Amino acid sequence: YLAPLGIPSTRHEKVKDRTNLVARIGSGSPRLIIVGHIDTVPAGDGWETDPFTAVEKDGKLYGRGTTDDKGATASMLLAARYLKEHESELGGEATIVAAADEERGSKAGMVYLVEEGIVTGDYAIIPDAASDMKKVFIAEKAALFTQITSYGKQAHGSTPEKGVNAIKNLMEVLQRIDRMTFDVTEHGLLSAPTYNLGMIQGGVAPNVVPARCTADLDMRYLPGDSAETILKKMEGICRDVEKELPDARFELKVTMADTPIELPEDHPLVKAIVEETASAVGAAPEIAGMSGSTVAKFCMTHGIPAVNFAPGEEHVAHMANEFVRIDSLVEFAYVLTRIVSRLLK
Repeated sequence: YLAPLGIPSTRHEKVKDRTNLVARIGSGSPRLIIVGHIDTVPAGDGWETDPFTAVEKDGKLYGRGTTDDKGATASMLLAARYLKEHESELGGEATIVAAADEERGSKAGMVYLVEEGIVTGDYAIIPDAASDMKKVFIAEKAALFTQITSYGKQAHGSTPEKGVNAIKNLMEVLQRIDRMTFDVTEHGLLSAPTYNLGMIQGGVAPNVVPARCTADLDMRYLPGDSAETILKKMEGICRDVEKELPDARFELKVTMADTPIELPEDHPLVKAIVEETASAVGAAPEIAGMSGSTVAKFCMTHGIPAVNFAPGEEHVAHMANEFVRIDSLVEFAYVLTRIVSRLLK
């Protein structure tokens, strides 16, 4: 698609067969990055069509990834065609990225591309939080994933007094963490911080006192709070329970952590998106925040101002019978060309 249009592109792989495609239009600065991702989550159950065959019906495309995120990536490529035709009018460089590995943490995708300096810029637009262009997401909560391991002593289930029950001890820790408070609980664009106990694994049989149990937790906290503060509270709970239950022993480790991000509402990138969208479709998108994490975070932590702005319906990503309206993809491509042209004057 790109080569016949005269758009140069390169392929990059940190992991074999996890390919990232990077295309560039124009040159110099400022530089605007537009990042879609081409991987998907598994199909799951409940589909009325083949999830990996695009099916067009009633002005919609059905299939896994149509909204998250191949539809938006197709819009980017459509916009790239127009931008190439008007390349002489650009006063900077537009970098189009079709990234891998977004659904699994982006280590082989945007993390790799940014850390290696393959992709860099002055602005970034991430069309990955579907809102039918009704929202510009300028803030994201931080994600802090932890695992707590409880160590006990194995014994026969008929003589539990001879063992130390790792599951029961861990329950005491988890109940206290459930009552734990965050230092920052309010934000103008983001919902309250959350805690989810996602997995518990322990024991070998009902008639054996469990000697080991692990729990995996997901915490999402707000700008102004910190992982260090939260971890200190969790460590304190573990140590308190160890003092109260002398045979208990706990180990806390971080399995994944990122940081909260927030871009000012009056940033030139935000203003360009809001004003050009309003001019093109007659309605300005709402300024918003999101609880999840996107590759905008990797851009921001490397000094590239980034926001999420995308076509597609909310709440259909990762679901059975995922779809996207075709007209929304065309409209997004048009709006995107206006935003790029403005930022790269």
